Amino acid sequence: MDRFSARDMGFSLSQISSGDCAAAAARAAAADLIFKIGYENVTVNHSHGASRTYMLQRLDERCNADQSEFVALMEGGMAPDIRERANIHVCVSKIKDIRETADNSHIDLRYPNLFLRGGEGIGTAVADMAGIKKGQPLIEKESRALIFDAVADVCDASDGNQLLMITVSCPEGMMIAAKQSMGQNGFVGGITIRGSYGHIPPIHMREISDSIDAQIHYQTKQGIKSILVSPGKYCAEQIAQSLHVDLKTSILCYNFPGQAIDEAVAEGVENLLLVGNVGKLVKLAAGIMNTNSTASDARKEIFAAHTALVGGTSAQAKTLMGCTTVDEMLALLDNWGLRDRVMQSIMGQIEISVRRRCHGKLRFGVALFSEQFGLLGQTSDTRNVLVKVSQEQYALSLKMK
Repeated sequence: MDRFSARDMGFSLSQISSGDCAAAAARAAAADLIFKIGYENVTVNHSHGASRTYMLQRLDERCNADQSEFVALMEGGMAPDIRERANIHVCVSKIKDIRETADNSHIDLRYPNLFLRGGEGIGTAVADMAGIKKGQPLIEKESRALIFDAVADVCDASDGNQLLMITVSCPEGMMIAAKQSMGQNGFVGGITIRGSYGHIPPIHMREISDSIDAQIHYQTKQGIKSILVSPGKYCAEQIAQSLHVDLKTSILCYNFPGQAIDEAVAEGVENLLLVGNVGKLVKLAAGIMNTNSTASDARKEIFAAHTALVGGTSAQAKTLMGCTTVDEMLALLDNWGLRDRVMQSIMGQIEISVRRRCHGKLRFGVALFSEQFGLLGQTSDTRNVLVKVSQEQYALSLKMK
């Protein structure tokens, strides 16, 4: 079918490769883990307009809050790759301890937060080879670059440098390798992941907003009218200690709190509690509803402006403008005795921005946290909203068990 489509419609199909399959599955696994986006297929583009779309399957039993695994069926590759059938699995998992990374993992200097290793059925080099050192999994250089790019694009969209392990495996790899005509002199344990470098289209904003909408729709369908929203799991411990709510049932808005507010209004939500890291949510004070740092970063300006508004000096505002992190700015404000006043001023402006966004159609509360300083500030109605949200989210957590 592919051949007829390619000839009749005037486009060319790239050759099937295990490297493309691995990259497609890696993209899907990363998007599912970070954004809860469910890919059924991923297209890999190559030079001269050649491309191919790979069908994917999510392994539900292998997916949870810390990892996601997808499989791509490879069929009919070109020599010396897999020429019959093989299932190429890719699991993308969070690294909680850097010591978990194996010495023989592949790394890419462009992405210091990502590690790539071979799992079941992927061969291991017994001696140094072209682009692969002794003991490393047999994933060729161009395929590695494509796999790393596929996952890194998802990380960029989330505005995070999550430590992630990418594990490529092929359960039938050892049997396939044993049948291949080429010798086993340079490697043991399974197949080689190979293919040419290509490009996978970046994640689109629509895919992320659809994920946010789906999360809200799921809760409202359960009869929930009071929702908990957070950009991510950052500061989860501080949030639990201060507000006594668990982020396990929270709706992840990632870098788009405005989208979550819009959908909450559309779905008839009555109470919305938005909690999260100050580095993200402080941008709401400037009316910024896309908090990705590549799109906007007004943190220094916000802190400097509100420092001036509460009586800080021009020298203090200038010092804040020279900081690189929010924690630096908070430490300075703490030393100057201005932190509480500045945060109160910022929270007042955040309240105005959120009320403008929701057009007064829902009750809301916003609370900002820092890993170092804990609860920094909250809008005026946060405590009242919290009562409703905590009750309904607790009931939801019992249903989900």
